[in-house]
Amino acid sequence: MTLKLWTSPLSWNCLRAELVLAEKGIEDVVEIPADLIGGKHKANFRDKSLFGRVPLLEDGELVIFESRAIARYLCLKYADVGPKLMPEGTDAEVNGVWEMWLTLEAVEFDSHVVPVISETIIRPALGQATDEAVIGRHKPKLLHCLDVLDKVLSKRAYMGDTEYSLVDIFYMPCIFTASRCLDVFEGRSNLKKWWVTVSSREAWKKAVKPLDEGYSQVIPGWNK
Repeated sequence: MTLKLWTSPLSWNCLRAELVLAEKGIEDVVEIPADLIGGKHKANFRDKSLFGRVPLLEDGELVIFESRAIARYLCLKYADVGPKLMPEGTDAEVNGVWEMWLTLEAVEFDSHVVPVISETIIRPALGQATDEAVIGRHKPKLLHCLDVLDKVLSKRAYMGDTEYSLVDIFYMPCIFTASRCLDVFEGRSNLKKWWVTVSSREAWKKAVKPLDEGYSQVIPGWNK
């Protein structure tokens, strides 16, 4: 059955789902564009999404929203296609440690990087004033998180452990976007090495292209 994915090239959250599809080589997907700026798509979401946000995946009668949930669903549904991207089996130690690193992305990284990106890149592009107080609260914590990640990556090749996985995928969209407004890799050689490795994957190049092109059209100086 053909999947339906409500998505937008201007959303780093959607990019997580798009990257999993690209890694798995899943092409039997109908992509329905969402109007992130005008919000016109939300009228079609009243019976689908609690908050009217994308991405949203429809698989027959099943509806799943939230990018991380969609990514995990796709990995489980297509477990035998492409790279695994998740631990196999039910080993408590393996899964527990992997889940820990997966959770840290949302709690320690995303919670700080999104406000910084929003205030530094998105709001100015929309003609809105930057709230320096928000940046002041979140930027130091974001930089600390990046320092911790750099230290972690001094002992392993990937965020989750020895193999590329959803943990890396969850970090990649905002690392990419934040690098346009912060010195993400300055003084963080291990983080830089990791980024060179993961961003060289063909799936990433394919998945990120619409976002890169979309931002270049709406965000002044994006390609500088």
